[in-house]
Amino acid sequence: MPNLNPENTMASANGEKRKPSFAARLRSSALALVVANLAPLYGVLGLGWKVAPILVFYWMENLVVGFFNVLKMSRAQGPVGDTHMILNGKRVTGNSRKSLIRFFIFHYGIFTFGHLIFVMALFSPDRKDLIAELGMALLALSASHGYSYRHNFIGRGEYLNASFARLFFQPYKRMFAMHLTIIVCGVQVQSHGEPLGALLVLVALKTLIDLVSHWLEHKKHAS
Repeated sequence: MPNLNPENTMASANGEKRKPSFAARLRSSALALVVANLAPLYGVLGLGWKVAPILVFYWMENLVVGFFNVLKMSRAQGPVGDTHMILNGKRVTGNSRKSLIRFFIFHYGIFTFGHLIFVMALFSPDRKDLIAELGMALLALSASHGYSYRHNFIGRGEYLNASFARLFFQPYKRMFAMHLTIIVCGVQVQSHGEPLGALLVLVALKTLIDLVSHWLEHKKHAS
């Protein structure tokens, strides 16, 4: 049955474009995210990666996430008054941006370093050629997060609704939820001899968590 809604008919007659759905707007950045997550899949199938290189690769993504979070905090224009955040004994306001960014770099850097020590102590990666392999994989991650930043946060105007104070906490939520799951699963996979099937499941699980986190993050800032 044809759509007889006058508003739809008028829009069609005037040649106006309808605003794409939220899912449609995220499609290209989600695809870039999936492509980036193919890097550890190639590592498993083509380079013989086991649990340790995979988890070091996922740790390296924290560096990329932190870098782009600094860019987001620098650009965000959403209100900060409702966060009730305290920094150095004072309420965080719009004038606290630079101080909060510096504190984020310091605090997130320490937290990320502690995470690295934990991963290295628990899984002990010892392949000498791992640095070069992970470096190439890191480029894929950087391209994916960079595209999402440019396409969604800037291009879709998410920065207009995002608060730099709330962005301070965003990487930590991702780190706790994702890496706790991945590390627990990684320990289980390693304890069973690191079979290929289990390694592939680990990569697939992380990709799924990534997509869900990606959806929720951008849904929050969508206009």
